[in-house]
Amino acid sequence: MSGSLRGLAVRLWRALGSIRLTVALCFLLAADLGLGYLSLRENLEIFAPMSDVGLLEWMDSYGAANPAHALWFFVMLVLLGGLAVNTFVCTTERVIHILAQRPARRELPFRLAPHLMHYAVLIILAGYLCSYLFATSDTGRALRPGGRIELPGTGAALHFHGFAPDVLQGKRVEAFEGYVMRPNAQVTILRDGQAYPAVLNFNAPIHVDGVGIYLSDFQPRKPGGGMGRAYIGLIVRRDPSAVIYQSGMAIFVLGLALYVFGRKFRR
Repeated sequence: MSGSLRGLAVRLWRALGSIRLTVALCFLLAADLGLGYLSLRENLEIFAPMSDVGLLEWMDSYGAANPAHALWFFVMLVLLGGLAVNTFVCTTERVIHILAQRPARRELPFRLAPHLMHYAVLIILAGYLCSYLFATSDTGRALRPGGRIELPGTGAALHFHGFAPDVLQGKRVEAFEGYVMRPNAQVTILRDGQAYPAVLNFNAPIHVDGVGIYLSDFQPRKPGGGMGRAYIGLIVRRDPSAVIYQSGMAIFVLGLALYVFGRKFRR
């Protein structure tokens, strides 16, 4: 590489890691998300299908059909990409600087801890991006008591037995008195001739070999009300990239632990 090209590469590298660029990107991102909130609040039906159909298909359908409402989202992706590059370059510069100082081996992990957390955040963001790109969701599953479904790619099945509901009692919220707060759907995972009991609730999915089973709906809403129509609605989601952001979270926790321990170590 010639001297002029090397110099250009160095200047570009430094520009990408500039703290001024960091501040500008954060300001633009905050402004874009503010506008995005207004659009999202009025057009939730445009963005709700994103996790079901995938990011690319959503961009080609809902996004392309509603460019005025989705523009903030596309701008957000560009700004987040720029911030990710800026963070990587800035963090790598600091890591190189620390390694060049040749600190004591026992001190090195503690000095690298904050930068380890920065890398972890980038891994987490990359994992969630891959999740929206490659995850698949089946939103049309429903089971009555006694029914079962096969879980794709796992060799396992899920059997639904019934409910053991938690019901709201007392007069704190009279409009919901007697309604089911947690349905506690009683299910069994059947795999390799073994049965594993589990409980399914909203925001408490079950995971089997990378497949997540999420409760999306249930009936009846009151105990004894329409038991003949009892059922659970399910979303079966397969996310092969979950290991990426889970690894990022583990690395972040490691970096945080080293940082906290390092502060006590220096004292």
